[in-house]
Amino acid sequence: FHKSMERQVWSKDSITTEDCAVVQTKVDGTETLVASCYMDGNDVECPSQDFKNLVNHAKQHNIALIIGTDSNAHNTAWKSRICDKKRKERGDKLLEYILANDMFIENVGNTPTFDNGRWSNSIDLTITNRPGHKLVSGWRVHEGDRLEHSSDHRFITFQSTGSTLLDRQNFRDISKTNWEVFESDLAKRMSNHANAFSVIDSSEKLDAAADLLSSNIIASFNTATELTYVSAKVKPPPWDTAEVKDARREMRGRIRKASKKKNRDPTL
Repeated sequence: FHKSMERQVWSKDSITTEDCAVVQTKVDGTETLVASCYMDGNDVECPSQDFKNLVNHAKQHNIALIIGTDSNAHNTAWKSRICDKKRKERGDKLLEYILANDMFIENVGNTPTFDNGRWSNSIDLTITNRPGHKLVSGWRVHEGDRLEHSSDHRFITFQSTGSTLLDRQNFRDISKTNWEVFESDLAKRMSNHANAFSVIDSSEKLDAAADLLSSNIIASFNTATELTYVSAKVKPPPWDTAEVKDARREMRGRIRKASKKKNRDPTL
């Protein structure tokens, strides 16, 4: 993960489950929930209760919501190529819920989001509430080699229309401040502006003195604290060990073999 994410994105454990991972951050100053939610195709209920809980939480707290979901549901509204009876019923229920709750499907185009080498369909959705809808643009499916990511599901990306806290590429780390330099620099600045603090007999002079004190403190802090530059690179997670990489290579080989067989479920 990006090293600058730790203080700017946090897990929402209260609404996170085995099938629904949720984090919260700010996008363009807007509190935003970003979630990955899996829906079991064998579940009669669609959307899942986890999904509904997430939507209700965002509604109660007036938070923007962006959900990426493997819906296991078919509907022509999101360009499903195959619509079997069971998953079409799920799709109808999901679409009805989306419309009833003033939500949006961000999918654009008809490129399948699922491709196992023999069957392809659109089952992966990006769903937002109204505040979240304003933050999403440039939605697309990447038609790369599916073996690159060892999944039948293609990568989906979109852009945020606003700025995020992650846009900041540098900052001053207070833990690295040289406090001796800070105290010395501040003393000099205060001495140079001593007259501004000698007589404060009006609210205007008080406001001016407060502004000057604040600017002096900030200037001294900047002098005593070097900029820390944050790399734009995303480092691999700690669990991506050599053993995991070996297992991934083995999985890719098995996917190649499985894709040649003709007994895969065409309803996915």
